[in-house]
Amino acid sequence: MSIVKVEKINKKFGKKQVLYDVSFEINEGEILGFIGPNGAGKTTTIKLMLGLQEIDSGTVTINGYDLKKDFENAIRGVGGIIESPDMYMYLTGRQNLNLIANLYKGITKKEIDDLIKIVGLEKRINDKVSKYSLGMRQRLGIAAALINKPNVLILDEPTNGLDPQGIVEIRELIKKLAKEKKMAIMISSHNLSELDNFITDACIIQNGKVLSNTSIKKLKSLDVSKYRFKLNKTKGLKTLFANKKIEVINDETFEIEIDKKEINGILKKLISNDYEVYSLFKVSMSLEEAFLKETGGNSIE
Repeated sequence: MSIVKVEKINKKFGKKQVLYDVSFEINEGEILGFIGPNGAGKTTTIKLMLGLQEIDSGTVTINGYDLKKDFENAIRGVGGIIESPDMYMYLTGRQNLNLIANLYKGITKKEIDDLIKIVGLEKRINDKVSKYSLGMRQRLGIAAALINKPNVLILDEPTNGLDPQGIVEIRELIKKLAKEKKMAIMISSHNLSELDNFITDACIIQNGKVLSNTSIKKLKSLDVSKYRFKLNKTKGLKTLFANKKIEVINDETFEIEIDKKEINGILKKLISNDYEVYSLFKVSMSLEEAFLKETGGNSIE
């Protein structure tokens, strides 16, 4: 079920056009990675989706409501963080959430406690935000974005500046929200390694234009099959498979591009030449490799 639908939105700043017919959809329970280099138009697109800037042409529909025609109902189901969350540093995490809750009707203490538990801040919620790590502040920001009970969550570069542990915490939280709350989540980022293993779909944008909009599985599918073998040794493999595309990774591992029907023949050839085969598996393309394929080799930076 489509929760968010962006259709052919365009935006100019003065004479400079920064978005060209940008279109994509986000369904219930999906995590869309909005991927592109800095300056590609990611933050501008998000600001248009949140009504923070005016759309020149095109439409944004959220939960069936046109953002232009019915802004209040469209934005009612949305929570978002642009870049980094702003909090009162001299207040506790709970005091910050209480202040935001006061902007809405009927938010109960239990609902705030539930949010605190969801983002994993139970032990530190009564500490001043000035004592929080960056990761904790991001989690508090996500709790704040969830106070209005949205089914759409939009995060702009949510892992910027975080240490590896903070990145893992935010990633696991986002996965949990998509799975348990069935939220439609959009994450903009230029850091592909951080998105690689948890987004379900990807929209690649470059120079204000969408280059690809598809599932991760389809995006990362290889034109040819690549298999990784682990052996007792790799010396002599390039000579043995001189007619194949082969890459020796280290003293025990190599990769080879073959059709799956060739696997038995490869195994027999290895064994007959005194190689011991410990394991083999099909290699998936990384998100970075998929990005480079879609952009014709252009870097994310």
